Amino acid sequence: MRRRTRDDMDMGDTDLAALRWIIRMERGGRPATSAGLARALGITTAATVKVVARLVKGAYIERSRHPSDRRVLLLGTRPGAHERLRRALGPMHEAMLRLASSLDPAERAVVIGFLDGLAAIVDRAPAAEAPVGTAAPDGPPSPA
Repeated sequence: MRRRTRDDMDMGDTDLAALRWIIRMERGGRPATSAGLARALGITTAATVKVVARLVKGAYIERSRHPSDRRVLLLGTRPGAHERLRRALGPMHEAMLRLASSLDPAERAVVIGFLDGLAAIVDRAPAAEAPVGTAAPDGPPSPA
């Protein structure tokens, strides 16, 4: 899913993870800062500068200075960024919903139980042992 989205939006895994984190922060009513982004993705300050520059150049986000602390760089999505992400993910999400809707209640219960079990295993795994291609909580995907 990540591969298709990043291909459709012409961005790498880190850029997509950064955009999703910024959107998550906005939806939660929390400020998205460059320092917070670096921590969330587990990347260096230099790498964060490059990611932010690419997202600004791609017209996904904009930067601004914090009104009371000029040292803090705030990040926010630009108008249309959510829609671009929705357009990239929409057809896939619709197909997933159609598939889920085709299951009867008993089949759904089996699938939900299986996925809940997988999530519990992944949640208990230390970040260093997370399966390849998955992300630690609020972190970047592990290398494939």
